[in-house]
Amino acid sequence: MQEVPLIGIVDDDPDIPAALASLIRSLGYKAVCFSSAEALLSSKDVHRFNCVISDIHMPNMSGLDLIALLKKLRPELPVILMTGRFEPGLADKAALAGAAVLVTKPFVLGDLLETISRSVRG
Repeated sequence: MQEVPLIGIVDDDPDIPAALASLIRSLGYKAVCFSSAEALLSSKDVHRFNCVISDIHMPNMSGLDLIALLKKLRPELPVILMTGRFEPGLADKAALAGAAVLVTKPFVLGDLLETISRSVRG
């Protein structure tokens, strides 16, 4: 029997991970929420994630910094970055860091769910 995909969600705004987790569970996946990149990195599940969704702009460690560390641990792990503060060059920075995609908040839920599904399928 195939294991249910596990998605890690990181955002310092607690409402975003809660809402995303609910949507992700509606796709039949499991979701674990974190309020910081450091919390995700110290999680026992860090090697089990099939995909990570992270905000870019967070205190202490940004989503771009998180990708750099995750790529050292798990180079194949897809990471979806989110931002509510889009700025020139940010999409290029995200792509260079290795993000699967950069989505802007508020995002179109159907597009985000399709991106998650594609990332999990590989």
